[in-house]
Parts: sequence; structure tokens; C-alpha cells
Amino acid sequence: MLLLNHVEPSVFLTKAVNPPSALAIKNSLKLLEGLGAVECDWNDDNSTISTAAASSSCEALSVTSGLTALGFHLSTLPVDPRVGKMMIYGALFRCIDPALTIAASMSSRNPFMSPFDKRDIADAKRREFSTSSIDGGSDHLATLNAFNQYRDLKSNLRKGGVGMTMNSFLRDNFLSRMTLQQIDDLRKQFAGLLLDIGFLPRNYRHNDITNNRNFGASQTGMRSGEAGDNSDIHNRNGKIVATNIPGNENSSNLHLVKAVLCAGLYPNILIAPRDIVRSSNQASFVGKKEVGECVFRSLKGDVHLHPCTILFKAKELQSRYCCYHEIVKTSKIYVRDCTVVSEFALLLFGGSLKVFNAYGVAAIDDWLKFRIAAKPATLVKYLRVQMEAMLLQKIIKPDDDVTGSPKGMALIQAISVLLETEDRKECVPVNQIRGDSNVRPGNQRQDGNNNSNSGKMRDDKGRYNDGGRGKDDIRAGRGRGSRGGNRSQGRSGRGRS
Repeated sequence: MLLLNHVEPSVFLTKAVNPPSALAIKNSLKLLEGLGAVECDWNDDNSTISTAAASSSCEALSVTSGLTALGFHLSTLPVDPRVGKMMIYGALFRCIDPALTIAASMSSRNPFMSPFDKRDIADAKRREFSTSSIDGGSDHLATLNAFNQYRDLKSNLRKGGVGMTMNSFLRDNFLSRMTLQQIDDLRKQFAGLLLDIGFLPRNYRHNDITNNRNFGASQTGMRSGEAGDNSDIHNRNGKIVATNIPGNENSSNLHLVKAVLCAGLYPNILIAPRDIVRSSNQASFVGKKEVGECVFRSLKGDVHLHPCTILFKAKELQSRYCCYHEIVKTSKIYVRDCTVVSEFALLLFGGSLKVFNAYGVAAIDDWLKFRIAAKPATLVKYLRVQMEAMLLQKIIKPDDDVTGSPKGMALIQAISVLLETEDRKECVPVNQIRGDSNVRPGNQRQDGNNNSNSGKMRDDKGRYNDGGRGKDDIRAGRGRGSRGGNRSQGRSGRGRS
């Protein structure tokens, strides 16, 4: 309806036989707003709806909404908005192969089987597909690795190669052949959708892409360096080297792949306790308890990691933040899959960003707060504006290769370098650390209204108040910010980290 630019959804749906409730429409718009697909102007304080009005007709809702550039493209894809956003950003940042695989796995069943009498063995096999030193222990990337090995073995056997048989590979790793084939079919459908709207080059061919890892080569009987039906992919130290396949040049950059995953799953974010995260001033770290024993905070309240997750038995996390896709409620609220994401991934691909240069603080949707110096904060804002400009350019000229232009390539390289640099944080002695250098998230609970009552951004006099400072925030740089830039609350000033 927003694509047709005819009438507001809340007004149009009043003519339905069974109009949806005001709360249902509000939640839908909030979801799209969190993804950056729509911009909403909530009139008459409709961002909070009372319980009595929750079941009322959508006539009770007064809101003005409009599509963003991202929302325009999402409206042309017949998929879940989160999956569609992941696909679009995967195509923009030229890591389409892993983006398609992860998107397809989220739209189908879990390929890992867990027999009741062999559950512990099956979970151990699943963890073998994750390389914690590289991906931080990710359920989504473990599924990606399993599918890549299945595809490589399938291609190798088709060419008459020798080694492990397909049945042995699937049986030993507790994988479902039917689900893996379904993921492959969905990948082809998703690739066709992106081709239709101009996000993949016309010379893109789905069957050209196969990935292989060193740890997977030994299981499938393929030599290190073999990559099925594409000789442009090689393995070095367990890491895929970039390929020259159109639209897939950055598939080896796991930092970028995780950032694209974060873009699609936000605001499904978990905040871990500080005592299981190694800070930048610690050369070695061993947590006092397993990650599965800890309570994570989220917009839906306190949650726990399900025992089937890769990180359940881990002793430490690379970052305080994890994104997730599936959440269930049994005796507790459990997250069944998660991936550790960096602070800069959230700053670049998260929700609405506000920068308070006078205080050296950046906030995402007023609940994730980061202590960051003025210069890197300005860089983040500039990169976000340029990403929006690329999406807008695809609307005006769908056939243009915006990421292949010099400006587009420079943008992708800048974001990639930023994410990789943050991952290689050097340990700094405690006596050399100046000021607070941590992420300061707000304490928030989900009570039907997305309001954060603790860790508020401003006090009753309009002044900033972050509710206390932590001692292990994001270390994004030092120095003074320049005057006159990124004004907030009608004031400009200097920011320190």
C-alpha cells in the first residue's frame, strides 16, 4: 500500500471485512521502522497504545508513514522483510553467496538433525562446522559451512572424484539431504528475484558459485584448494580467498558477512553480561562460567541461549552483542541461534542513529548507547548516508552498477576496513587507557511499549544523562571533535572518548 502511495495502511484497512487491531498495525509498522524500511510520524502519541485500545479497530491509530529507499526495494521482493534486507545488502556489498545461503536457511528448516538418543553427539558435530577463532562461534555461519561442504562434495562426486560418499557425509554429520536441497532451491529463487530488480549483474550465474574450507576439505575427501566447479576459489589457513565471480567478490570477508547478517536481523539483538566478554586491555581471558549459564538482555526481556547453540558451552565472547533469528518460550525464553556481532556493525547497520558530539555518545534507537569520539562518529554517519544514497540510486536507475562504480567500491572498502580493524583490537595496558571506552546499553524491557526508562538520553531539563558510565565501552578513537558538525539538540561541541 505504501508503494502505491495511495493511502495510509491504517486508513485503508478500516474498509476490510475484519479490520486488524490498532496494536497489530502498530507492531507491523514498528517492525518495518526498525528495519529502516519506513519512516513513521506517530501522531497524538500513538507510539504507546493502551491495553484497552489494543483490541480496537485500526481507526484508533493515527500515524503518517512513508517508504524509504530500502523499503521501496523490499516491497518488490515477495519474502520476509528481514530476509529481503539481508539479500539486498549481500548484493550491495558483493557477498551474495553467503547471504543467499543464510537467507534460504532462515526460510526453511534447520538442516541439522538431532536424534533424541544421540543429541549430544549431534550437537558436537554441529560445533565442528564453526570456527570460533574466525566467526566467533556462529550458528548461522555453521549452517553456511555445512551447506558449502555439501555442495562441494556433490560437485566433486558429479565430476567423478573420490573420497567420502554423500550418504556417509550426511549420516556422520547428522544433516538432512532434503533440507539441504530445499536450501539450494530457495537460493536459486532468491537469486532470480534479485536479478529481476537489478541487484545482481546480468552475467551472474547461480551454479558458478561454490565455496570450500580447509577443515571441510578433509571431511569431503577433496584436496585443499579444490572448489568444485569454480577454480577461482582457493583456501589459505582455513579462510576463503576472494573470488572474481560477479556479485561474490567479498564472500571471504566474514566480518562483512556478519555485518550483513546483523543488518537483516536487527533489532533482534542480545546484550551479554560484561564478565564473559574479553575487553581490549586483557591479553588472555577465561570466563568464570559458560555462556549458556548467563542471562542476556533484549527488547523482549531476559533470554537464555538454547543448549543446541554453538556458543552454549563457550567460556568467552568476542563482543557483548549477538543477533538472533529464532526465539522460543518453554520453561524459559530461549534463543535457538545467534551470531556475535561487533559494535561498529550495529552502528553502521542498526536502527536510527543519533550522535551527541558534545558528550561523545552515539545511540541506536535510544536503547543501545556507545561511547565514541566525534571523528569516528562522523565517519559512521557519513557511511550510512552513502549507503542510503546507493539504494536511492538503484531506484532512479535500476540498471546501474552502483557498487561497481569508483564511489561504490570506495564505500565498500571503507566499511570492510573499518570492520576488520575493529576485530583486530590491540590490547592496551590498563594504565594507558584514558577515559571510559565501553558500550553503554540502556536497560530495557518489553512491556508492549518500546520505551526505555533506564539509561535515558536526556534528563528533565533537556541535558544528556547516560545513567552512569561503564568501564569497557567501544574504543573508537580519541581526540576532540570539530565545532559546527553533527549538531544535536541545537548545540555543537567537543566529544571525547
